[in-house]
Amino acid sequence: MKNILFLAYPQYADFEIAHTLFFLKKVGKANVTTVTIDGKPVESIAGLLTMPQRGLSEVNVGEYDLVLISGGDGVHTIINESVLHTFLQSAYSKEIPIAAICASATLLGKSGLLKGKRFTCNPNTYEVFKDVFQGANYTGENIEVETNLITAKGTAFPEFNVAVGDLLNIWKDSTQENWALQFCRGNI
Repeated sequence: MKNILFLAYPQYADFEIAHTLFFLKKVGKANVTTVTIDGKPVESIAGLLTMPQRGLSEVNVGEYDLVLISGGDGVHTIINESVLHTFLQSAYSKEIPIAAICASATLLGKSGLLKGKRFTCNPNTYEVFKDVFQGANYTGENIEVETNLITAKGTAFPEFNVAVGDLLNIWKDSTQENWALQFCRGNI
């Protein structure tokens, strides 16, 4: 069973991450642990109250197969949290994949994980947070997959879902992978 660490924060974009969490649980039979910076509940952008199991400092990153982070309007509330940067750097150094969609790419940039790498996010996010992306290669593509890093535009959640599933080998075959893509696109 795969162990997934999902980082929630105030005003995270629940719609960007919902399909990925669904498929990780339903198809991948993954165990998902939700954390926040301080272990306190947060409200998503759609008003969903999210109850974490732990605070980030209480987590041993080595127990997880993937760190999953949604984008959202509240990324600025956690971008300067040193506990977050230390955690992300630790995950990366242990070769634990990190999948970050939309504005959460800023957290990877601020943690120094994107230097010399291709990444993507929404163009507005890139423009507003340009300073944290110094030394990184912004492509503007829907999705970018680097070794142990996935970044995507917020509207590319179907492709993000498939890439995360590919990374964790949850699809039994290409038919199931394509079905998941079409499901997320609303074609099924």
